[in-house]
Amino acid sequence: MKKIFKNTIEFVNHASVIISGEKTKVLSDPWYSLSAFHDGWNLIYENSDEDIVKVLEKITHIWISHEHPDHFSISFFKKYKELIRTKKIKILFQETKDKRVIKFLKHLNLEITELKNEKSYKLDENYFITCVKSGFYDSALIFNVDGLKIFNLNDCPIESHDDIKRFKKKFGICDVLLTQFSYAAWKGNKSSEEWAKNAAQNKINIIKNQANILNPKTVIPFASFIKFSNTKNSHLNKNSNSPDQIIKKIDKDKIKIVFLRPYEEQNLSKIEQDEDSLVFWRNEIIKSNKKQLNMYKKRVNLDELNFSFLKYKKRIFDRNSYLMIKLISLVPYISPFEKIVIYVEDIKKSIIFNFFSDKLITTELDYDISLSSESLDFIFNNSFGFDTLTVNGCFETGNKNGFEKATKLLAIENLNNLGIYFNISILLNLRIFFIFFERLKRVKINLAN
Repeated sequence: MKKIFKNTIEFVNHASVIISGEKTKVLSDPWYSLSAFHDGWNLIYENSDEDIVKVLEKITHIWISHEHPDHFSISFFKKYKELIRTKKIKILFQETKDKRVIKFLKHLNLEITELKNEKSYKLDENYFITCVKSGFYDSALIFNVDGLKIFNLNDCPIESHDDIKRFKKKFGICDVLLTQFSYAAWKGNKSSEEWAKNAAQNKINIIKNQANILNPKTVIPFASFIKFSNTKNSHLNKNSNSPDQIIKKIDKDKIKIVFLRPYEEQNLSKIEQDEDSLVFWRNEIIKSNKKQLNMYKKRVNLDELNFSFLKYKKRIFDRNSYLMIKLISLVPYISPFEKIVIYVEDIKKSIIFNFFSDKLITTELDYDISLSSESLDFIFNNSFGFDTLTVNGCFETGNKNGFEKATKLLAIENLNNLGIYFNISILLNLRIFFIFFERLKRVKINLAN
């Protein structure tokens, strides 16, 4: 007979868990099927529709940590919108400048609460939450359920000793910590594994630092149950962390690590490792390694790319000042918006990408990055295109500064999506640029190594 506890955690998939009190049950980041990041990621395990309906029938709230599709799945909300409305499930999301997620959910006639940064919200007499914005667009959620404190840090860049200590100074220690356990973006070319190896080890070090400083009774690693699932990025799986590796490399006497399997529910006050859960993930990883990889089959010719490029430029300059971009491009040493050379693999052409040109020009120059025509067209046609590319890793660099140059040119829409535009108001957001260039500096060091 199944034991019934008052306050529980139930794992569903990837970054999705249910934190339950007596009356309130909050589900996080529902993504349960289909690929993400332009056919670059797939789940190791996919949930059935029947099981997801059962999950939705028992929850009261859904919290979305950020806009990435492995946390905010548009297909999920479109598919289950009627059930969400019928069950009067409330959606929780951080307050943002652009309101894109909020507008989308309101268009589906769903009930949304925008969570102000670091403000405590009472969901019932024994259940409180606090949303904490982190980095460019991530957010963490702090739960206080009957006096038990749970930190859901998911993908938040709360990684250095100083960052974690600042978090502790504001929010204290916790009983349960949920945190990402493997890297989740491009980590170098196929020919070089060092960055990926270092990134995997760094994730382990971050878990140790978070555990030692935040002092949880239990650490639940999650939000990394994915495969790089494209022919152009599958090499990134080789060095990613698995549950077995995490347990092997972290001292269990000092840090209590527990991996949960789908639909496993445990008492928040006493979470224990079930060996069947480790066996489950071991078997699912083997199965996922045998699945056919996604492949970019659409070939976009140069004329079509030029048409998309002009639409892309119009979108950029409709939202940003041409004069401001031109002036900033002249800043010495930083060199933002410098033209780049892209090798388009399937049409076997190198092109010069320049904001200040009316077309893509073919060239014989050495390339900065190489990718498929479908990936380049995706960037031109989607404001989140470059962000998607950096996460799915379906590209290669041609020289040591290639990724840096590409980022300084193409990341403009990453900033636009945060409500930051290149006009006179940019002077009010200089802090964002310090964060941006600090991250770019770290990437440059990793590439140099």
